[in-house]
Amino acid sequence: MFEPMALLLAHFSHFSEWPGLDDFQAFLDDWPKPIQTLAGKPLSIVEQAGKPASFEEHYAPRLYTTGEIQTRRENWHDFFQYLTWFMFPETKAQINAIHIPHARARIASGQALGRRTAIENTLSLFDEGGALLVSSDEKLLDMVRAFQWKTLFWDNRALLAERFECITFGHAMYEKGLVPYVGMTANTILLHCPASFHGQSWEDKWHWLDQQLAAIFAEGKRFQQPKDLQPFPILGMPGWDQKNRDETYYDNQHYFRPGRGGNR
Repeated sequence: MFEPMALLLAHFSHFSEWPGLDDFQAFLDDWPKPIQTLAGKPLSIVEQAGKPASFEEHYAPRLYTTGEIQTRRENWHDFFQYLTWFMFPETKAQINAIHIPHARARIASGQALGRRTAIENTLSLFDEGGALLVSSDEKLLDMVRAFQWKTLFWDNRALLAERFECITFGHAMYEKGLVPYVGMTANTILLHCPASFHGQSWEDKWHWLDQQLAAIFAEGKRFQQPKDLQPFPILGMPGWDQKNRDETYYDNQHYFRPGRGGNR
């Protein structure tokens, strides 16, 4: 599960205790390509502030207008949030920017800040708990769409290794992966890729995926509500749980559900 960000994790592997926010900033400063918001503000790591006094001080607007990522110390959730910006800079910036007018409109109309629109909820679900299902074989993606989990994970196990990848996007999903449990489900986006994708370096895969996702969200026609995201029992991926080496693992229909609400 953590393989896609292994290059980033390696930088922090020598620390004997939690790196500080200055260490996060130093790595960001040394990154070859500047990372910035759609407002053109370069990212910077700052201490999490207290209760915001205005719209501009809330997390997303502050990030958009200043580039400041409010980050808690010694916190896995925020650590993975920080790392995913290196993997998907354009997509993260696009998601952040989409939130701003929706949140501003809600406040202007007198609605509570916490009552988000459907598209905001969708973006948050993906940003927190999302993953990308990438395959050069459309038949494998169709099995996901049809909730054919045992056919996908067991009957096509060898094919999965060659033509199918699950790449975690959401920082909360990475956090859950520290202590995985049967029931972990990702909110996913399915992408068909060229066969050459599977042999590329992780840096090249990041770039291709980031370009694809950023374009999808910028277009704004897909993924308008939570049900547009495909649920995916992520521990079904071969090797992601030692117990899934046994065929009976996939007979657990409480986890490998036949469809949304068990109706398909």
